[in-house]
Amino acid sequence: MSPRFMLVFILTCTALTSGFSADKAQAQDFVWAPGFPAGSTIPLLDAPDQHGQTQTLATLAGANGLVLFFNRSFDWCPWCKGQLKDLISMQSGFTQRGYGIATITYDPVATLMEVAEDLDISFALLHDEAITHVNAYGILNTDNAPDSFAYGVPQPGILIISPQGTILAKFAEQNYRERPDLSWVLEQLDAL
Repeated sequence: MSPRFMLVFILTCTALTSGFSADKAQAQDFVWAPGFPAGSTIPLLDAPDQHGQTQTLATLAGANGLVLFFNRSFDWCPWCKGQLKDLISMQSGFTQRGYGIATITYDPVATLMEVAEDLDISFALLHDEAITHVNAYGILNTDNAPDSFAYGVPQPGILIISPQGTILAKFAEQNYRERPDLSWVLEQLDAL
């Protein structure tokens, strides 16, 4: 794990009292999706996938929930492409734990279909039309001006969502060039 790794891993108050260090959580300088702490309900999840089919939490979640990756772009962002390849190689670790997997970007459906075909992806690549989800979750990267090609990308991160829509945990790094180690994320799922 990178020494610069910024974990935003928040459990419900019950979980905090059973071993997670509240001091460590409070020491974080960076809080991703601050309006949606663990224990809160997601504001929405309703987006077309790479096939143009509308997906929701109900259609995406496994028995234990959904691992939702907010990414910048699979078309031009090398860090997102790297994370996607890592996710593909570790997909079974998530599904064996009872979690569905989905990613969401502002990439058009046609681009997502090309990516899915090129990489033989079976999980959902969602299109965030009109950056509805990025705005709803409060994770818009404000470094990009509205006239920039990159306007609408999120500060990347990962949500762990229960089948009922409760946020169980979230993981992100302050620098979009760095991403949470997925092996470590899998270990954290075992603690939920």
